[in-house]
Amino acid sequence: MKFFNTISLLLGLFLLSAICSAKPHIPGQLIKMDQGRSYGLVVGDIIEHQYLIAIDTAYSLSPSSLPVEGELTYWLDLNSVDMTSDQRGAKKLYHLTLRYQTFYAPLDVRKLLIPEQQLVFTDNSNQRFEISLPEWYFTMSPIKEVVSSGVGNDDGSHGFMKPDIAPRTHSLSRYQSPIIIYASLSVIALLIWAALAGLLPKLSTSPFHKAKRQIKRIKRQKNITSEQVQQGMQAMHDALNTRAKQTLFASQIDDFIHRHPQFNESRGQIEDFFQQSRSVFFFDKEAKPTILMDCIRLCDRLAAADKVVQSNS
Repeated sequence: MKFFNTISLLLGLFLLSAICSAKPHIPGQLIKMDQGRSYGLVVGDIIEHQYLIAIDTAYSLSPSSLPVEGELTYWLDLNSVDMTSDQRGAKKLYHLTLRYQTFYAPLDVRKLLIPEQQLVFTDNSNQRFEISLPEWYFTMSPIKEVVSSGVGNDDGSHGFMKPDIAPRTHSLSRYQSPIIIYASLSVIALLIWAALAGLLPKLSTSPFHKAKRQIKRIKRQKNITSEQVQQGMQAMHDALNTRAKQTLFASQIDDFIHRHPQFNESRGQIEDFFQQSRSVFFFDKEAKPTILMDCIRLCDRLAAADKVVQSNS
């Protein structure tokens, strides 16, 4: 009998030891976390913490236990809280991402703390358990020199204020040659046009250019009188006399054309001019301003013919 009592006692102690040594069932746990770099942070940096939590499917996360976005302290904001979940067999996985932003501006390297936070999980029978997101220490660094070697410092050291960045220049060498060529061609074309138009007095040898300028000055005036028209016709006569090297009369036009055949194509206009001149100067016919325009056209034709002869001579 004593033997059986001893055996019963040993079995009881064994069962009690087995019960005491068995681990309690944990419905969930934090299986992975990534809190990033914990040093060298400066004001304005974003701190991102990621957690992976596995729990039994009978439990679910209580949303009210999640951290609330907003200002946590005067130097720390919680900008966003992102959480996703998916089913993996008998477990449900929660992927939680917390993004903080620090506004602490230390004067030297400082150690700071994001405190521990608790997440609550419950089942249908309102049984609950908590999982802790551990506290996290990190160090912050100043972003600028605090030694008074800058503005207003009179200790002779160079300030940390730097000059503005010089503007970037672009080489224009590849455009230099085309610009010179086009500019030269433009100047040459302008000189040719000016010479042909008789705007270069020293280079122009045709007396008809001079006559044209005189007639145009008269034509620009308002209320042109008959005397002014006669002045214009006289300028035309002077040009013809200069080219003929004598006073040219209507009866000498054939000889003039013979000596200056370049004007042969303008023979008709020359004869018409002399006829108008005779009517105005000898028969007192009214000198109309339209005669000035005829004189200008005749000057252009004769001057152009002169240029052709001079260029071929």
